[in-house]
Amino acid sequence: MQRRAALGLLALWPAALGAQQGTITYTHSINMDLELPPELAMMDLGEIPSAMSRDLLLHFDPSASLMVPAPIGKRDSGNKKVEVMEVAMFAEMAMFMASSGMNIGGKLTRTEAPALESYIDLADGSIVETHEFMGRTFRVVDQRPTYEWRLTSEQAEHLGYMVIKATAEHDSTTIEAWFTPQIPVGAGPGPYGGLPGLILVLSADDGHIKYFATEIALGDVEEGLIKIPDEGKEMSKEEYDEVVAEKMEEMRKLMGGRIRGGGGGDR
Repeated sequence: MQRRAALGLLALWPAALGAQQGTITYTHSINMDLELPPELAMMDLGEIPSAMSRDLLLHFDPSASLMVPAPIGKRDSGNKKVEVMEVAMFAEMAMFMASSGMNIGGKLTRTEAPALESYIDLADGSIVETHEFMGRTFRVVDQRPTYEWRLTSEQAEHLGYMVIKATAEHDSTTIEAWFTPQIPVGAGPGPYGGLPGLILVLSADDGHIKYFATEIALGDVEEGLIKIPDEGKEMSKEEYDEVVAEKMEEMRKLMGGRIRGGGGGDR
């Protein structure tokens, strides 16, 4: 991403293209900065990845967006079952590390774990996500967080589009986003959005969590592609968090017991 000196924001750039439909490909990465708690100190950090990443597709139009995993070997396997397994493993690894007390940047929680599908109604901010967890599918209904964005005068160019920097504080975490008013849709990767243009680059928690657009394909989205997920048991985010917390605690105790002496139980 090439940065430019501030030159009056939109006034000195070409008029917005007005493109309001298309698909953005992102790379989503989580840097670990792993630091093990005492009970896991004997583990070999060389066996644990220092970062996890995956590719995502964001389909959008003026009214809604849908984020899904990129096909393996766009990666192009077209095998949805394999894609589901891959995302589920990514999510469960991230959540287990967080619940085990591993220092992975300080702000990563199970809510950062990737969903199989994430649908956002851009008008009312409602989110419907599909999560695969412990072999079960859940449909989680929530509202997109309200970010108090502060626009800056910093500009840059990314993939041929002018982008403007915006920042926000949310849950004690600093978020830095670069959005393009040339795509005037308030969407973005993950739960992020609400800016006067689509977010192409975003980082949170001092760069431990990143989304980076690698491809922009504008044009009409296939009819019926952007739709509310309908698979899995429906529940609120709070209910889903409780399910995850209970299972992660069970896993943590089991792992801790094995490490302390071959299934010796709780302290």
